[in-house]
Amino acid sequence: MYRITTFCLGMALGTDAYAAEPALTSIEPVTSTFAEDTGDDIRIESAEYLRTYSQEVAAAACFLYNGIDVEFSRELMREAREGFDLRIDALMHGNEALGIIGGEQRKKTLVELENIRVFWSDMAAAADALLADRTDSAAVEVIKSKNLELFEMTDVLVAHIEGEYANPAVLTQADVMLLEIVGRTEMMTQKIAKDSCKIFTGNDAPEIKDRLRQSIGIYEASLDALLNGMPALGIPKAPTPEIEAMLHQVQDDWHKLTPILTTLLSGEKIDEATETYLFEHMVDETHKLEEVSHAYAEFSHHDY
Repeated sequence: MYRITTFCLGMALGTDAYAAEPALTSIEPVTSTFAEDTGDDIRIESAEYLRTYSQEVAAAACFLYNGIDVEFSRELMREAREGFDLRIDALMHGNEALGIIGGEQRKKTLVELENIRVFWSDMAAAADALLADRTDSAAVEVIKSKNLELFEMTDVLVAHIEGEYANPAVLTQADVMLLEIVGRTEMMTQKIAKDSCKIFTGNDAPEIKDRLRQSIGIYEASLDALLNGMPALGIPKAPTPEIEAMLHQVQDDWHKLTPILTTLLSGEKIDEATETYLFEHMVDETHKLEEVSHAYAEFSHHDY
């Protein structure tokens, strides 16, 4: 998925080059009456969930350890902790309740999944420790030191799963690309929450602020691409009125948060109530984008 990765990196640098391009029309559904649906779209979506959970655990750990919105942080930690186990098991062995029919067959992917599962086990144990005692500094240090590597491992997995299950008889290339963009945008909400927490709890190093600015740029450009299309990269605009309305809601809510992030990046302090507001609404953005992802997955079925 080199093309998709390049697209995401390009968006982080800016989208001025595409500003004058007209938007593509909606994706034309591909008709097929013989392809067996084994949940390829849900496999891709589940791999993307792992990528998001790697950052969701880290964001929740920062807020929970620092005593900010404790009960909400604890619930988010529990959700991500349990969700990671559920999705990686489903990718390895299948899960008909989720819509994944049959386990993974490709040996290289199974090895990759097992490596992620083993690496995750230390973070899972640390999450359990923080759920039991939010002041456990050793546990938060494990999550802090490992979450970016887990993100990188799951990011590579997403690309491999996309390549493996991008069967033109079931999923078009455009479908896979859209699922990737939505999944990456969903993950960015938690990267933004995590780095915001670091800044307002005292870690305002230039590299943290630069990373936050980059995440904000990717997030905004991704939402714009999903809504309006990016023809130069083959990205169509929102394919249905329902998906368009959902994306507008995500974007409208995001606009309420940008003044807080601007204040944070300027070096000004924000109070705990505002920190809580930002955190809870970034999580709300995540959940809304999960619904968008489901909507794209359903759309990818076309006429099957």
